[in-house]
Amino acid sequence: MVITKRIDGLISKLRSSPVELAVIIPGPNFRYLVGSYIDTFERFGALIICPSNGSYSLVLPRLDEGKAKTTELPYIVYGDDEGPLNAIKSFINGNCGAIRRVGLEGRATLNYLWILRRVVGDFIDLSIDDLLVSMRISKDEDELASIERAVKAIEDGIRAAHESIRPGMTEVDVTKLISDVISNAGAEPRDVLVQSGPNSAIPHWMPSRRRIEVGDVVVIDVTATYNDYYGDLTRTLVIGNPPSDFWRVYELVKRAHDEAIANVREGVTGAYIDSIARGVITGGGYGQYFIHRTGHGIGLEVHEEPFISQSYDKALPRGSAFTIEPGIYLPGRFGIRLESNIAIRPDGRVEVLDKYWPEVIVNA
Repeated sequence: MVITKRIDGLISKLRSSPVELAVIIPGPNFRYLVGSYIDTFERFGALIICPSNGSYSLVLPRLDEGKAKTTELPYIVYGDDEGPLNAIKSFINGNCGAIRRVGLEGRATLNYLWILRRVVGDFIDLSIDDLLVSMRISKDEDELASIERAVKAIEDGIRAAHESIRPGMTEVDVTKLISDVISNAGAEPRDVLVQSGPNSAIPHWMPSRRRIEVGDVVVIDVTATYNDYYGDLTRTLVIGNPPSDFWRVYELVKRAHDEAIANVREGVTGAYIDSIARGVITGGGYGQYFIHRTGHGIGLEVHEEPFISQSYDKALPRGSAFTIEPGIYLPGRFGIRLESNIAIRPDGRVEVLDKYWPEVIVNA
């Protein structure tokens, strides 16, 4: 069973660390290890692991017992009238002995820290983020297949937008169209950004009621998930005649995109790939307008390691999946971003997961 193998793999890593109790809270790491998201909202919920004897259990509210059963993992539930303290204590007392060092994720809230202190007493809290990243960064073929399915659904959505977008439509109109097509393709639309005219120069602009006009540059940046794994693509269109300098900027961004991808291989760093894209844009005279990193990892999170950035000096491993998305943003005028999803396959092959490139000019 893939899930138990993942938990066993984490236990093996924990045994080489000082951690005596590991607590993984609901979120992407929990999903990776347990096989499903179980959102306990404000209530305590976790996968708790005692590395010394390899024991583990879910600790969840009783109202989530049905979800716990579907995981086929050991679990302990508690009622709202009693709270989680006795459930946590029963697992620790039966498996772990004295606890002085607790491994936590950086995303754990203070409430988790306070609850654990009420059970364990004083302890040293240690980060287990690096251990979890080291497992999740290399995807197997099933994980990569889920990312590919998400990418394909996004391409269907962008194709529909290209075929339908016209002057007078709002950014929200185009967003809804893309989202519906992604849903019909069997994936889940997540962030669907349609950024038109001067809004295209604002990288994280959220779709508005602005009506698209002739001559607008339109940046379409879409994320979607399949089986909880993300795809993330961006294409840039123009409605009718493009503004001055558009083609010069577009071709520069496209060259930065293509040359960065051409240099991807196992073992190079994210910083190196970033330097390729950044060098192209800087050499073209637009370096000050490239205001973000070249890319980021994709998986159970839309932004995860590896990062394709100036500061990421780690090597890109086999199994990693990430974006390449250089951009140039001219405030008040227009922006251009082009984003692809890249995988370094478990056998070391580099593959671009997206194939669809629409005609840039949309006839008005």
